[in-house]
Amino acid sequence: MPIGFTTYRDFRLLFIRGHGFITQRERIEAMLAWLADPGYQDCTDALFDVTAAQSTPRLADLREIIAILRRTMPSGGPRRLAIVTSRPITYAVARVFQEIILRDVPLQVRVFMDRELAWEWLRPGESIPDTP
Repeated sequence: MPIGFTTYRDFRLLFIRGHGFITQRERIEAMLAWLADPGYQDCTDALFDVTAAQSTPRLADLREIIAILRRTMPSGGPRRLAIVTSRPITYAVARVFQEIILRDVPLQVRVFMDRELAWEWLRPGESIPDTP
């Protein structure tokens, strides 16, 4: 599957990685899986690395994701999400997501083209772990 996740309980981190071509169905299935994962509730932050992804969601896809989050997001779990991308178009679309999600979901999102900067925003002063 081109999108997967791991919950690192000792880091209280949800790490998501996408690669290749990701369909909207795959995005939604992965998101519903991590929302249902028992370790999700213990996570305080999420890092979504799509630097190896070749596809970019459409605005309609983003709206669908936000609608699902609005209905299904548990009270616990990450409240900060750093998205790391390497493609300018994906960066621009993720920035739109960053702006529109604030209206509906209690999740602070920031988009980066550098993984270390993303980590510094999530965990100021902490070294990025080798695990993710």
